[in-house]
Amino acid sequence: MAGELRLKTGPHRVLEGSPWAYRGEMYHSDLTPGTVVELTEVNGRFVAKGLFNPASLIAFRLLTRDARETIDGAWFQKRVREAAQMRFDLLGHRDAYRVVNSEADQLPGLIVDKYGPMLVVEFLSLGLLPFEEAIVEVLVDLFHPQGIYERGDVPVRTKEGLPRTNRMLFGTMVSPVQIMENDVAMIVDLADGQKTGHFLDQYANRRRTGEFAAGKTVFDAFCHTGGFGLTAARHGAKSVVGIDIDAASIRRAEENAAVNQLQDVTRFVAANAFDWLRQESEKGPQYDLGILDPPAFTKSKDAVAGAVRGYKEINLRGIKLLKPGGLLVTSSCSYHLSEAQFIEVVRDAAKDAKRVVKILEIRGQGMDHPMLPGLPESRYLKCFICAVS
Repeated sequence: MAGELRLKTGPHRVLEGSPWAYRGEMYHSDLTPGTVVELTEVNGRFVAKGLFNPASLIAFRLLTRDARETIDGAWFQKRVREAAQMRFDLLGHRDAYRVVNSEADQLPGLIVDKYGPMLVVEFLSLGLLPFEEAIVEVLVDLFHPQGIYERGDVPVRTKEGLPRTNRMLFGTMVSPVQIMENDVAMIVDLADGQKTGHFLDQYANRRRTGEFAAGKTVFDAFCHTGGFGLTAARHGAKSVVGIDIDAASIRRAEENAAVNQLQDVTRFVAANAFDWLRQESEKGPQYDLGILDPPAFTKSKDAVAGAVRGYKEINLRGIKLLKPGGLLVTSSCSYHLSEAQFIEVVRDAAKDAKRVVKILEIRGQGMDHPMLPGLPESRYLKCFICAVS
C-alpha cells in the first residue's frame, strides 16, 4: 500500500487543479523518497496519487486523481501510449516532435523527443526510476526506434538526487541525425546538442516565419543551428545572417545551410548577439525581417528585473535594425517573464527606439508541447510577430 502524505491546513494549488504540491505544504516525516504515495487533505480526504521526493521543492508530483487506479508499469505504459497516439493523430507526418511532455501528459518528469529513427528521453523525477524498463519497452513497441538515448546531464536531476550521466537505453546510437523540418533538412546532435538536440517547441513558429520571408533581407539573432534563418531562406528570403555566441552551433548552421544548398543566401557569424545587435543597429535600419530567439534570461522570479533589461535591449536593437514596414519575430522562453510583461518589454523598446510597433500575432509552443490549465508554468514560450513602422 502506498504511503500517505497529508496536506497542512490552508489553500493549496493542488486542490485547484495543479499537479504539484510543495515540500512545505505537507507532513511527510517517514516516507521513502522516490515512491508512489497518496495525498490527502488535512481531514484525510483523498486528493491524488503521485511521486514523492522531499529532496525537491516540488515534493509531490501528481499521477492520478482516481483512487481506484493502481500505479505500476502497465499504468505508465498506458499513459505513454495515450500521449503518443495524440501525436500520431496530429503530427504523424513529422520527422521530429515531442512524444511526452512531462506533467502536461500526466507523466511528471518524463520527456521523450523523436528525431527520425532515434528517441531521446529525460527522466527528471526520482520516482520514475522503478518504471524505466516499462517505459522503454512501450516506446520500443510504439516507435521501433534504432536507438533510445537518455540525456541525463540535466541540472534538475541533481536536485532530485539523480546522477547526471548520458547513456543508451536501447539499440544503437545515431548522432548526429538528419531530420526534415518545414522543408529544411536539419542535422541534429543528440549527444552534445542543447536540450535534447533541437528546439522542437518552435517548429510552428519557424514555419509561420517562413511564410513572411520571400524576398526579404533577414537577421536571425541567437540562431543556434539555423532553424529560423534557414526556414526563411528556404521560403525565398533574399539574404539571411545568423548570429550565435556558440561556435559549434554556428558550424552546424553552416553545415545545415550546405546540406540544403542555401549557403549562397545565408551567412552565419560566431559572435555575442547583444554586441552584434548593438553595433549593427548603430548603422540604422537595414533589414526587412528580424528574428530574436534568445535562451531563457531568467529561470527564477528573483532575476526577472535583470531579464527584462536584457529582453528590452535586444528588442530595442532589433526594432532599430528594421526598415519601416519590417517584421520582427521575437520570443521569450522564460516562464517567469509573463506574456503581459513581454508585451511591456516590446512597448518600452518601441518607445525608446522611437518607432511604432504593432503586435500582429501572439503565439506559443507547438501542440506537441501541450499546456495544463492548472499549471501556468507549462505555458512558457511566447512568440510575437510584430510590424515595425
